[in-house]
Amino acid sequence: MKVALITLTHGGLQLADKLREYNPNIEVFTHKKCQYEYVKLIELPLRDNIKGLVDDYDMLVFIMATGIVVRLIAPYIKHKSIDPGVIVIDEQGNYVISLLSGHLGGANEYTRELAEFLHAHPVITTASDVNNTMAVDIMAMKLNCYIDDFEDAKIVTSHIVNGDNIGIISNSNIDIDLPKQFITIDNRNVSQSIDKHNIKGLIVIDYNKIEADIPISYLYKRDITLGIGCRRGKTREEITKELVPLLKTEDINIKSISRISTVEVKKDEVGIIELARTLKVPMDIITIDRIKEIQHLFEGSKFVEKTIGVTCVSEPCGYISSNKGDCILNKVKADGITISLWKDRRKNNEY
Repeated sequence: MKVALITLTHGGLQLADKLREYNPNIEVFTHKKCQYEYVKLIELPLRDNIKGLVDDYDMLVFIMATGIVVRLIAPYIKHKSIDPGVIVIDEQGNYVISLLSGHLGGANEYTRELAEFLHAHPVITTASDVNNTMAVDIMAMKLNCYIDDFEDAKIVTSHIVNGDNIGIISNSNIDIDLPKQFITIDNRNVSQSIDKHNIKGLIVIDYNKIEADIPISYLYKRDITLGIGCRRGKTREEITKELVPLLKTEDINIKSISRISTVEVKKDEVGIIELARTLKVPMDIITIDRIKEIQHLFEGSKFVEKTIGVTCVSEPCGYISSNKGDCILNKVKADGITISLWKDRRKNNEY
């Protein structure tokens, strides 16, 4: 996580020094009158130069008045799914305030960590935290899920913080502790379960459609690795045309794809790059040498070997990137595109 700390006073810099004991990777910004040692310069007025930090850092920590920070960041707030976490600390280090993106941006958790280190008071005002329950976005983050619709998630979360019973329908294992008001129900008996348990909202994980007359928030686990190879020049549209029917056959939502894996000679393939950009997922680039180590495990082609130096691409790339995951779909070849799908074994889907 990239953290930027912004302060404009000598007292703030002293506190920044202390915080760097906790996290030496914090990058500190101040104006030229206060600059020393490791500190980076930021030009004044601050409001004209804060946008770059908002765009480039995962977490912003301000040591200054909360009102100033609100005015600084207001023009650059976009959506809770992409905004950085924002934390405010007073110069004496008495209060650590989670101001923005407490859940998905991680500000609440980092506020607690910094407050504990400073022996300060953490100030967290999100209703689910105050009421010691779990909002939909926190559940999604812990399960590494994609939230299909944030408005739906907000409506269901409002029922959570009101103490209503919430039904959970999941096609995947849920390996986190859930509040008692969350009740796991069978997707085959939804109406009966809703009536029996007086359920006011549903959280549905890895199912595409559930019929119910109450608010539903759909989450999709991002745990599918797409292994891919293709002829030079294939477009994103051509790849998508072949991919979508295969996903549908396996009952996988396209939003469940967590990464796209291909061979190094395809690292500049525009169609694959654009697909990764559209899905907002990383591209794993696998070297020829690494594929050679395991290509014997998969069906290969002498023609492919003659062309790029290995006998196969899609399956070994998917296998490697998914951390030797389970193959959901063996390679399918169509229109110069080869696709395989893998269940990711990485913890929290991280490297």
